[in-house]
Amino acid sequence: MFYKVAQTICIATIALLLLACKAPQEDTPSSKVKIIAKAGDKVLNADEFRTNFVSTGIIKDSSYNAKKSIESWATESLFYQEALSKLVSEEIQIEEQVEEYRQTLVNYIYQSKLVEANLDTLVSPDEIESYYNDHRDNFILKDNIVKVNYLKVPLKAQGLPKIKRLLWSVNEKDKLQLLELCSQNAENFFLNDSTWLFLDDIKKEIPALKEQPDFSLRTGKVLEFSDEEYYYFLKIKDEKVKNGLSPLIFERNNIKKFILNNRKSQLVSQYKQIMLEKAKADKRFVIY
Repeated sequence: MFYKVAQTICIATIALLLLACKAPQEDTPSSKVKIIAKAGDKVLNADEFRTNFVSTGIIKDSSYNAKKSIESWATESLFYQEALSKLVSEEIQIEEQVEEYRQTLVNYIYQSKLVEANLDTLVSPDEIESYYNDHRDNFILKDNIVKVNYLKVPLKAQGLPKIKRLLWSVNEKDKLQLLELCSQNAENFFLNDSTWLFLDDIKKEIPALKEQPDFSLRTGKVLEFSDEEYYYFLKIKDEKVKNGLSPLIFERNNIKKFILNNRKSQLVSQYKQIMLEKAKADKRFVIY
C-alpha cells in the first residue's frame, strides 16, 4: 500500500514538473530557471530537460518517460563525476585529442564541399582506356568470369516447350520471342551476350554446376538438364580465367572511380599548396 502511494506521489510530482516546464515565465531579471534534479555536483534545470525530453502527449506515459529520462541523466552524471575522481590527471588529458579530432572532422567536411563544388566528374572513354592500358597489372582477375545465356524455368511453366525450341534459333524475331517468353515463365534468366558475370554467381543459380570443374566450362560449352522442379539451360559465350587480365568492359566502372579519386586528391593537394604559398606571401605563415 505504501509503495502504491509513493509511486502515485512520484508520478504526480513528475507531472507537475512537466506542467511547470510548459508554463510560461516572465522575462524579468529576477526570474530563475527551475532546478528539477540534482546528481552529485550536477544540476538539471527545466530548460535542459525540456530540450532533451520528448513527450508522448499522454500524461501517464509522459510522467513515466520523464522519470526515466531524469534517472538516465543522473546515472551518466554520477558515473562521470566518479570517473573524474578515480582517474589520474594523465589519464584524462583529452582536450588535445578532442581538438585534433575536431580539426580532422572540420577539414573533412570542408574538403567534401570543396570537391563537390570544383571536381570535374566527366570521364571520357579514352581516359578510361588509357588508364586501363597504363595499369594492367592492377586488373588481374581473382575469379573466373563468363559471358553466358542461362535459364531457370519451372517444369510446370506453360511456355517451357516453346522456350526449348527457340533456344537454338538464330532468327532475330525468335530471339525477341524467347526474351518475352522468359520474362513470362522463367524464374531467372540472362540473355545478354555482352555482359561479364562471375562464374560463382552463375553456380548459385544452377546448383548442378558446382559438380562441374571450372576448366570444363569453356567457350561454346552448352549444358541442358533438369531436377525435380526446374529446367536449366546454360551456354558459355566467352570466358576469362582467374589470374588472367580482366577485360576492359568489366573494369570500366572501377576505372572511373580510380580516375575520380585521383582527381579529388590532386584538387585538394593543389588547393592546399596554393593556400600555403599565399599565406607565405601575406606573412601569415612564418617559420622562426
